[in-house]
Amino acid sequence: MNKGSGTAALRRRFQIEWAVVAMIASAIIIAATLGGWTRPADDLLYDAAMRVAPAPPDPDILIIAVDEPSLQALGRWPWPRRLHAQLIDRLAQAHPASVTLDLLLSEPEADDTVLAAAMVRIDHLYLPVQFIQPGRDGRAFDRIDPAPALLGAADDVGHANTQMDGDGTVRSAVLCFAADKQARPLPHLMTMAAAPTNWPSCLEPERLRFAAPESFATVSFASVLRGEVPNALIAGRRVLIGVTAQGLGDRYPVPTSNGSNMPGVEINANIASARALGHWVRHPHVLAALAMALIPAWLLLLAFWRVRPRSVNLLVLGLAVLVLGTSIAALTANLWIAPGPALLGLALVYPLWGWRRLQATSDYMAGELARLEREEALPIGDTRLADADLVTGQSNRLSGAIGQLRDLRRFVGDTLAGLPDPALVSDGVGKVVLTNAAADAAFGADMQGQSTATLLAGIADEESRTELARYLADPGAAHIEFATRDGRSFVLRRAAILDAGSRPRGHVDYLTDITSIAAARREREEMLQLLSHDMRGPQAAILALLATDQGDLDRARIARHARQTLTLADNFVDLARMQERAFAPEPVIAADLASEAADSLWPVARQRGVKISVVDTSDCAFIAAERESLFRALVNLFDNAVKYSPDNGTVTVEIEAAQGALVIRIRDHGPGIDPAILPHLFQRFASEGKGAEVKGIGLGLNYVAAVVARHGGTIAGANAEAGGAEFTITLPLEG
Repeated sequence: MNKGSGTAALRRRFQIEWAVVAMIASAIIIAATLGGWTRPADDLLYDAAMRVAPAPPDPDILIIAVDEPSLQALGRWPWPRRLHAQLIDRLAQAHPASVTLDLLLSEPEADDTVLAAAMVRIDHLYLPVQFIQPGRDGRAFDRIDPAPALLGAADDVGHANTQMDGDGTVRSAVLCFAADKQARPLPHLMTMAAAPTNWPSCLEPERLRFAAPESFATVSFASVLRGEVPNALIAGRRVLIGVTAQGLGDRYPVPTSNGSNMPGVEINANIASARALGHWVRHPHVLAALAMALIPAWLLLLAFWRVRPRSVNLLVLGLAVLVLGTSIAALTANLWIAPGPALLGLALVYPLWGWRRLQATSDYMAGELARLEREEALPIGDTRLADADLVTGQSNRLSGAIGQLRDLRRFVGDTLAGLPDPALVSDGVGKVVLTNAAADAAFGADMQGQSTATLLAGIADEESRTELARYLADPGAAHIEFATRDGRSFVLRRAAILDAGSRPRGHVDYLTDITSIAAARREREEMLQLLSHDMRGPQAAILALLATDQGDLDRARIARHARQTLTLADNFVDLARMQERAFAPEPVIAADLASEAADSLWPVARQRGVKISVVDTSDCAFIAAERESLFRALVNLFDNAVKYSPDNGTVTVEIEAAQGALVIRIRDHGPGIDPAILPHLFQRFASEGKGAEVKGIGLGLNYVAAVVARHGGTIAGANAEAGGAEFTITLPLEG
């Protein structure tokens, strides 16, 4: 298995494991939502949310409490019903909207007629009916009605049963009660003003959003009886009369009670308030509930592909806080989104995915370590600590393998850095990833991430760029030679970098500097051209003259051709010597050296009647020169001037000293220099004349230019204004 396939297999396994975790978690979340598995935890969270976001109380509700001060003032409970009649008479004077006696007055007493007479003076007075389950003698329930006299005086009755959840906490209310499905339901005592008509759905519990404890307006029974409560406080309000004293037992735990119990009359006040203000807590549709339970888990599942593992903890915490915050915020709008299924999903997904990912990673590490030992011959060994678990042991072995690979990479890097020529390592898209010192010197130090093709094209000359680009696009040949803009020559070799599966991962471009080899090759070609052309021509002419049938040999022509051959050979040899030996000057009077050169050409000039005139205004200035090479260079220039001068012409040589330099000008009156040759005048094998009657010897001016450059001077050739050619040599004066 190669690296690419191993990574792909790990990716596929991660995808499969992720899909399995997603399906298992989703199934459990759906089952928990539909089956109410988290109901106990949701109820606890509901109680906590209720304490954070209690409902506002209905200001129209007034509780008249049978409290401890009333018991102290009026005696032990139960009180004579004439006291209740007195209270009803006091309330009748204040004209309340309704009066509900949340007191079970089921046993007939002597004062019932007095209380009944008082009750008829109140509009909308209601009494409770109690249902006891199970009933006696096998009945499903027993109904306990008020005493007959009181039942006849009340406007209506309603059931006052308190609905408790399985943990004994009151969180909801049943708004009607029916003996069976065919019987007319009895409304709840707190809904008598508007009895429910949605039978039989009123039998389903309605979840309450409780107000904070003791938030309803409450006055003492004894205070009302003594006339201490003004009628304005009672007028138009819904009055509930009930027990709040601790010892009388009518108290129940509710979400907002903070560990204590709430009196039954206050629970009924919350029911009446919810009925009036619409504070019943609704539940979302089952599809919406499923979506809200699944979304946090799926967000976490999707985040596993993008979020770093160390950030997942914060993400889980953030999602949990978001779920709880959403439930509390929804409760303020009277909507309860149970957070239990969503929290269960987060609690399932995180460890389940962590387990499966750890198992997949462990298996992958084990396989890769075995492959490294088998294919790469790395002696990793078993470096697992004795007191470490399996994954820690694999991590130790992986650390050892990485260390060995790091050492191997350093070895490769050091080897690359030690190469004498530039080397560039590029990735699959042609960007430089590794270089050596020679490459840094050739291209600059900041090459990381740059295109190899761009870097190579940047140093190549114009003629080489097209061929170089073609080679980089498709290196069919083993190598390519190219020249750089600064005159150097390189051989480029490109080798592909393949991974373990033989797939291309990049290239290595190695450049070999062959500047000296290229120069030697040019020298060889020039020498071959010299031997095959320039030296062969005069020799062939001599042989032709010797082979003629004439009786007299043209000795002058034979001598001229021999002298050309000799001069060409001497120039070539001197050029080679100058490249090998150091510059060794001596003081020389330039005017004397020029006169000697002119005298050496007197026989040649005399044959054509050409006069060489040397004009010296330098006051016999000295220069530091190699006498022999400079003499030969002047002879070459004077010889060219004589050669291109017309018969009986004049060659003028002017010598002057100006601004610390010696200037020598050689001027003839011949046809001048062809403008096409001027840019290449001092290159080898360039023809100097315009006409075809005289052929250049090729090395003459090149030799002169080399000698002048060796003496630290310059030479220039041009056409004189009056006609003919003019050469100007500038040499530094001695000292």
